[in-house]
Amino acid sequence: MEETAVKGALEGYENRIGGRFKPDNRFYQKVGINQKRFGQLVRGEKPILGFEARNLSNFFGVTLESLL
Repeated sequence: MEETAVKGALEGYENRIGGRFKPDNRFYQKVGINQKRFGQLVRGEKPILGFEARNLSNFFGVTLESLL
């Protein structure tokens, strides 16, 4: 399966924190995406929207361009 940009950002974040990232309600509220939608983005089932890319790039510390 092809790796999505969101999955790559998530894995990079996990490498930096030295462990598995387990999203919680605070994460979903901060990025403005619900659990189902986040899963769809990680799996590449749905295209990422602009505000989602901006919020996730800020959270994961990656460039906006890398998520688009």
